[in-house]
Amino acid sequence: MAKTSDRRSGGGTAAPALRQPSLLAIPFLKLASSGPIELLSDAQRQQVRQRATVRDYPARTVVYRAGSPADSVFIIGEGVVKSYRDLASGRRRIAAFLFARDLFGLAEDGLYVNTVQTVTTVRAYELRVDALADLFAHYPDIEAQFLCKTVHVLREAQHHNIIMGRRDAVGRFAMLLQLLRKQDSAHIRRDIAMPMSKSDIANYLGLSLEAVVRASRRLERQGIVEFVDRHQVRILDQSRFEAIAQAA
Repeated sequence: MAKTSDRRSGGGTAAPALRQPSLLAIPFLKLASSGPIELLSDAQRQQVRQRATVRDYPARTVVYRAGSPADSVFIIGEGVVKSYRDLASGRRRIAAFLFARDLFGLAEDGLYVNTVQTVTTVRAYELRVDALADLFAHYPDIEAQFLCKTVHVLREAQHHNIIMGRRDAVGRFAMLLQLLRKQDSAHIRRDIAMPMSKSDIANYLGLSLEAVVRASRRLERQGIVEFVDRHQVRILDQSRFEAIAQAA
């Protein structure tokens, strides 16, 4: 496992984006503004920060492995991670990509369910389980916000199942691009960051690498998207892109 650095988040010279942990999720109740919202107030972020340690991980670092003791949960400050399971057949199945202001550390009977590995360099807030329990005991309103985030993660897992239900590779790929697009606070942006490799994309979509390449080329030939480089996609035809991405 690659080396990581850590520091208590209450001191030092942390980057502005990491001074306070942040959770983003679609809330339970209907609000005037649609889409994900910031769940924690400034005071709540301060309470989480006091109990957290900031971890710096290089790209392709295993944060923890499936089946290891689940002693912490993590809030992503910057970067992208993937959550996956190695199957008995030797194949790997990526369950989710997680981004800034996402939460990971899903456990069962005290053990982590999936392996989590960084896709890019990542800074994360690590909260020990006992510290999190103490936080919930003293601030029940924060527990409700973490519950809201957990439900949001479950919704995303259901969305992944919908993607896998698509029979066409082009549709699956377009739905993934739409998911990546939503990571930007301005959903109308035409440029989409795609930090993961095509191999990881194929694994996540349940397709062969060749099928992903063909799907991406088809979208480009039809003038719907343009691949600016390996990790950036530009939407050229908004209406046609959304029609493909939303058709189930």
